[in-house]
Amino acid sequence: SLLVGISVGLVLLPVKLTTGGFSGIATLLYYLFELPASVGLILLNIPVFLITLKVLGFKYGFRSLIGMFLCSVGITIGEMMGSLTSDFMLAALYGGVLSGTGMALTYRAGGSTGGTDLVAKLLQVKKPHMNLGEILLMIDGVIISILSFTFSNLEIALYSVVSAFVMTKVVDLILEGAEYAKAVFVITNKSEEISEYMHKVLDRTTTKVNAVGTYTNSEKEILLCVVNKKEVPKLKEGIFAIDDKAFTIVTTVTEAIGEGFKSVS
Repeated sequence: SLLVGISVGLVLLPVKLTTGGFSGIATLLYYLFELPASVGLILLNIPVFLITLKVLGFKYGFRSLIGMFLCSVGITIGEMMGSLTSDFMLAALYGGVLSGTGMALTYRAGGSTGGTDLVAKLLQVKKPHMNLGEILLMIDGVIISILSFTFSNLEIALYSVVSAFVMTKVVDLILEGAEYAKAVFVITNKSEEISEYMHKVLDRTTTKVNAVGTYTNSEKEILLCVVNKKEVPKLKEGIFAIDDKAFTIVTTVTEAIGEGFKSVS
């Protein structure tokens, strides 16, 4: 949370950019009323914190309070350090990286930075069918739009979107890792030959599932195999050499735990 605040005070605030959230509203209050962003952030969070305490309980509310306080302190520290850059693109990139790193470390510790995180969580309690990410995206989109409209500068919105995008990617990278694997589903009548190819050439095991095609009502076999992304071209080459009519699906796996991949420990 401290790092998130520093990214606001040091990088984003001086050029009027934001990744959304209450920090975006605090930026608006700073430039319109000269209210320190750290103070504005606390004032915005107080009513949300009190509601969170009542709805989600003391434990979550207390963690959010700590996150909110550290974020405000971080903004003050960032402002004291001065402005890192006046270039919009550099500010968007570095602000996104710093904010994303701080957010990811906070989430890993089971905490919250307060602000729209709490608003989204409260909305999800009332409307459990809504996705948390979608709620945050809508709220942040509205805040970025208001900021851009207030300053009559479309570039603020465009660069803020870049910063928000970088932030989400950094959060995903830290929480899920960069070593994406690939899950391959192969629907074929030659499962034995393809499975043997995977064993001998790629040294990968497969799982076979019996299935029935609903259109032809004919029996099919589905092979499931998880491979390293570098092995996909060789795998596809082998599959279609054996069965050029095989229906193959390749999808991204953000985490694979077990033999041949990440250790359980």
